[in-house]
Amino acid sequence: MDSARTTRGTDLAGVVTERLYWRGMPVPYITRWTAESVPQPRVVRRVTRAGEGIGFEDEDPRTDRRYGVLSIRSTLAPGRGKPDFRLVNPHRQRRAMEHSLCQVCSGPADTRTDGRTLYLLGGERPIAEGETTAAPPVHRPCAVESVENCPPLGRGYAVALVERATLYGVAGVIHDSGTLAPLPHVGSRPGELAHVDIASAASPWTLASFTVVSLHGVTAVSPDELMSAARPT
Repeated sequence: MDSARTTRGTDLAGVVTERLYWRGMPVPYITRWTAESVPQPRVVRRVTRAGEGIGFEDEDPRTDRRYGVLSIRSTLAPGRGKPDFRLVNPHRQRRAMEHSLCQVCSGPADTRTDGRTLYLLGGERPIAEGETTAAPPVHRPCAVESVENCPPLGRGYAVALVERATLYGVAGVIHDSGTLAPLPHVGSRPGELAHVDIASAASPWTLASFTVVSLHGVTAVSPDELMSAARPT
């Protein structure tokens, strides 16, 4: 029977972190484990402080909403079951975004002396100034680990140093205001959910999964620069 293994270490800032391994493979901090999936309640029409929108039948506004937007339910059980590398745990993603933690090792990502932070996104298109993303920041060595071990990134990725990441909104599924049916959406990057500004008219009709930030002061980093800078000297 497969089981998770935990190792302790220090990140680039000297902070003690714990890494989970499964079948000898390192599991990124934000990866969802099978024991963390929970049934989702039915979405209903509801009147909130922001006006009419969607909600859950048994909604608890203290836990089911963030920034006033309805959020999917999830739980925390890292290391239990199996990791699903295709999926992200909403709780850990939000924590990584709010505290600027590395999405791979969970250590503080703001370790550069120039104050910039590294971001790694799927797809071949360069990261644009002002682009929105639900991907938390990453350390350079952790970015290299991701590129070397994550199959989707083998189909293309973009890296950039960012001066400032500001809250934009949420990533989720927008529902039709009449039928409450989920609306189709094709993200600008592979696998993306709709990015919704929390101040927009669409936010009351969105079932959110993740926190989204916008990136400013963007400087592209080439694959060669990423690999060479991450290697020990």
